[in-house]
Formats: sequence, structure tokens, C-alpha cells
Amino acid sequence: MSLLSLTALAFGLGLSHPDEAEGRRIPMQEAQLDEMMFEEPIMDHEGFGFAAAQFRLDDMPLGGTTAPTVTPHAGSHGGTLALDAHGVLVLDRDSGKLVRTTRSGEQLASLDFGVGAGELVSDPKHELVYVADRQANKVVRIQAGARSFTVLDSAAIREPHGLALSPDGATIYITSVANHELVALDTQTMHPRWRLELAAEPRGVAVSADGKHAIVGFLTTGAIASVDLGTSPSANYVTLDPAQRVGTDPFSGEFINGAPANFDAPRFNGGDPSLADVKDVGLRFARNTYAVGYIGNDLAIAPHQLSTPHLPSNGFEDTGSYGGGGGFTAPITHRVAMIDAENSFAPSLAFAEIGVHQPRALAYDAGSDTLYLAGYGNDQIMAVAQVSQASIHLSWISVAQSASGACGPDGLAVDGTKLFVHCELDRSLVHMDLATVESLGAPSATPLGASLGPSSRSASAQRGAELFRRGQDHRISTGGVMACASCHAEGRTDGLSWRIEGHNLQTPLLAGRVAGSHPFKWDGKDKDLQTSLSNTVGRLGGSGLSHTDVRDLQAFLESLPQPVPPSTDDAKTIARGKAVFESAEAACSACHDGPTFADGQLHDLAANIGSVDTPSLIGLAHTAPYYHDGSARTLRALLTDKGSIHDMGQTAHLNERQLGDLIAYLESL
Repeated sequence: MSLLSLTALAFGLGLSHPDEAEGRRIPMQEAQLDEMMFEEPIMDHEGFGFAAAQFRLDDMPLGGTTAPTVTPHAGSHGGTLALDAHGVLVLDRDSGKLVRTTRSGEQLASLDFGVGAGELVSDPKHELVYVADRQANKVVRIQAGARSFTVLDSAAIREPHGLALSPDGATIYITSVANHELVALDTQTMHPRWRLELAAEPRGVAVSADGKHAIVGFLTTGAIASVDLGTSPSANYVTLDPAQRVGTDPFSGEFINGAPANFDAPRFNGGDPSLADVKDVGLRFARNTYAVGYIGNDLAIAPHQLSTPHLPSNGFEDTGSYGGGGGFTAPITHRVAMIDAENSFAPSLAFAEIGVHQPRALAYDAGSDTLYLAGYGNDQIMAVAQVSQASIHLSWISVAQSASGACGPDGLAVDGTKLFVHCELDRSLVHMDLATVESLGAPSATPLGASLGPSSRSASAQRGAELFRRGQDHRISTGGVMACASCHAEGRTDGLSWRIEGHNLQTPLLAGRVAGSHPFKWDGKDKDLQTSLSNTVGRLGGSGLSHTDVRDLQAFLESLPQPVPPSTDDAKTIARGKAVFESAEAACSACHDGPTFADGQLHDLAANIGSVDTPSLIGLAHTAPYYHDGSARTLRALLTDKGSIHDMGQTAHLNERQLGDLIAYLESL
């Protein structure tokens, strides 16, 4: 797909094609483009194949012919790793510790934080480090000495995650997961300068070299936020979703695999009405944009996942199907977006398909103009050389294997010939020696020392965490394309409805919901969690997991905390909403009762899947869209009878204030 069709969809504007003399984008020779494509087929057990690209640039590069003159500043984006004059700073989310080590791995200092922290960001000039403590709802400013940490002060932020510093270190920018905000703090006083509302599920944030712009990534929004950091901060959204439908002829608009452009779901799907009003059949959706950053010449980088939840597939979806289409369109691929947002109204974009599974960390070396990406799902690290130039190409791809074997890389930091990797799964560091690339073709990897701290999980839950994130495993999915975390990053939801064995079914939230909430699946046919997990693997097309593996997955899921609800200072509104919820007239609590707000019963709601299991309401503020098919886009749409279900509760009599109160209460659960 061309850049023109992408941006025309998002902004209603065309793109010019400046030549080399005018700056960013120049055509490449055919031979150069061919060298960028490193593909190998992934075959499933039935012989259908998906082409997996290690690195394939799908658009013209955004860079020029010379090395960049503008490069990111220290602290331009956060992560779990940072380097300074004293060594390595590591934020280990599992053990809940901030750790100082030497570059050879010797531990020099540690400081306890809550488990499941967000990011750290370092200000090496002032020997400061900032940590997002998601569990304690605060950002902490710390003096980071050679062998000690001194807590200076903190600021209350609702579930902070992403961190980035302004070039002068005077302002720190923080994403609030629970409140869907970007918050700017004065680093001297730790008092807020401003707050900006964002889309749901924000994660990483990065600041441009001139300090005038920031970008924010999201788990469930097919875009990044491009934020103007001027006197009146504002956000524009740059789409990462492809404009062209998958499987369609770009000229006629007809589905290549047989479904016409004016797709009539009941007719095409044998009378199944579940797709009758769906407008996004054949579309792909960008998800799980964890880490974002800037590279040379202020080009922005956003690694992400591309999901294809449902396609007409000519009969291939009877059993063992989960998204994708026809046995040839993979339900999940991974990409990196490169964005030139110099023109905020029509930024230039280029996309590259990448082989790392679930990219969650990045690092950039300005000296060599090389971008490093880490795949949380397959432990792969890749180096993209001359990334901000027209000669962009894959340099190498390798595996960061920790002492225990499974890494789960969630942090990268680079300094000259040294690349450090943080392994979330065994809480350790790996050193990759970049000086060996020329002789070996890829860097040698050396685990550094023992674990940085004890795991907060049980042994069984720890094994389950490793399984949950694992990509490229044929036991879990067809061709190993999908991992549990592909749709349930952090045990949450991707906000999509997937075509599963003939039905559109919404991805449910798992974190904080699964214990004691049986039966499972939207149709309630799985009596317990282990049965549900085994059946899910079958739906994904996996060859199957052992009883022990399934038990470990259950232990991991039951260990996940509930999502943090948005903050509120209006207790009276919440109380009024609770009264409406529990009233006999509204009848909400007749089914949504108990600790999980679910009665464990099936209800005949005239849905296309028959009776529907009562879903838990825990974390409801973070689970849009609603109903089993995702047909209610918002809670207001649900309560005003705008979804596909019309017999749930009695809310037609509620006035506008009562509706607002009820929504506020539901979002507080």
C-alpha cells in the first residue's frame, strides 16, 4: 500500500513526493530494495503458509543520503534500562527493584518499588533517575550515585507508565494508564505543569530533539498521538492502521478470495447474521505500541503489532480458526512505523515488517545510526542499520539467551560496542558485544551475573508467564504466529472482535477477572479455566499444551492484578450510580453480583451464539467495546440500547443524570 493511500484515509490530504534535494524521501534502486527483504515461510500443521519477514521495507525510506545531523537527547524516552557514567540502571518489574550494576553485571545498589512498575528514565547530566511506580500511583525522583540511591521526592500520578524528559531536563512527561492522560511535571518541584487527555491504554512516550513535540504509543488504539508541547499542548493522531482491506483488489475493490466488495454477511456466511452490520471485515488494526522513540533527524519510531481479526475465508474457518483468512493471511504480524511528523497535518510514514515477535523495547545508537529492537515473544534482537537514511537495511538478527534460557526482553540500552538487554522472565541482564558482529555476523551474547532480585510470582506462575508471552511456538498457535499476549498484553484486551469458528467474539479482559468467574468463553461452554485454556489453544490452531503447562498458565493468570480504575474526586456521583446499579428498576445487579460482578449463569439474550455467559465487570473502564461481539462501542451506547443485545437490564427509564452516574460507577469497578 502506498503512503498516499494511508495518509489520505487519516487526514483527507495527499502527500507530495519530494526529491532528494528537498530532503527526506528518495526512491531506492531495485537492488537495494531486494536486499531489504529477508523472508522465510512459516507453515502450519495443515500445510497453509504465512510469509514471515525478518525485515521488509514496504514503503520508500524517509531518510536522505547522508548521516543525520540531529540526534535524540539523553532521556528522550524511557524503558527498563539506562546507561550512565557509573554503569547500568535497571528497573526490574517482576522483583520490584531498581538496581545499579557495573557494566560487567556486578550489583552495587538496589531500591525496592512496587511490582509491575512502568518505566525509568535517566538524566545522566544531573545524576538523576525517575521511576514510574504503577502500583503506588506515583513518579519518584532519585539521586543515582555510583553505589547508592537516594529518594528525593515524588509526585502522585494515577498508574504512571511511560516517561520522557525534555532536552534541558526541566520537564518530565508521563503517561497515565488509568486516567488516559499525558502529564507534564516540573522536575524541580515535581508539580504538574499541565495534563492532556489521551486515547485509552497509553504506554510509551518520547520527546523530539528540539523539545517541541512528543509521541505516545497505545495498546488498543491504531494510532500514535503526536503532541505539540507548546504553550497550549494538543494532540493529533497519526494512524498506523493500513487503509487497504486485506484480500481485496486495489483497483476493483473486490475481495480476491471470493467475497464481493459489497459484502453481504448473511448470504456469504451461510445465513450467519453475525457479520451483517460489521464494516471492518478485511481491515487490519495496529495494536500493542509499547515503546516509541526518536532516531536521527527527529524521525519517530513506533514498533507495533498488526492484527487481522476477520476475513471471509472460503470455508477454512470451520475448526481451529482464529482471525486471518483463507489459511494464507496471518492473523498477527509485527511492524515498525517510521514517521516524519514535520508536517503534523500530513506526516510522512513508512512501514517495515519485522521478525521480532511482540516488540516491546528499542534503543538507538546515534554514532552508527542503528536502531535496535527487542522481541518480547521470541527473545530476538534485531539491528537496523542506517535507519534514518535512504540506505536503511537489516544488519543482523540474533537471540538474547539468558542463563535460564528464556529471556522475555523488555529493555535495551546501547553504548558504542555494548548492547545491554534486560530479561523480564528471569530478571537478569545480557550483554551483546557489537564488536563481534563483523567477525561472527551477529554479536556474541553473555549473561551477566545472577538474577537482579527474587520473583514476585510462584514457580508455577513464573512458568505460566513464559508460556503466555511465547511466540513462534506451534503448540500454542498455527505456525506459532500468535501468542496469548498477542491479544491479551498485560492480561488485558486488544479491543477487537475476532472471527472465531464462524462468530465475531470480543477479546475479554483477563487480569483480575478469571479467579472464581467460571464458566468461561462467551457461550459459557468451558466449565473451568484449564478447560478454557486448552480449548483456546485449539482455536488458535496449536498442537496443544500439557496438563502441567495449562496449570501454569492458570497460575499466571490468577496472579495478575485488577486494572486500576480512573481516579475520581466525586464520591457522591459514584454513590448515586451504585444505587442505580443495585436498584430493582435497573436490575443490573440481578446478574452482575458478587466479588467478580458476575452470577456464573447463562442468559438467553437472542445472541447469534445462543445463550451468553455473564461477563465480569471488573476493569470495565478499560474494556471497550462491549458485548460478546463488541457491538456497543461505549458504555453509553450499551446503556442506551445501541448494541446488538436488547434484553439486558432496564435502563430506558433513566434520565441523563442517572445515566452519567451509572457510567461513573461502572468505570470505578
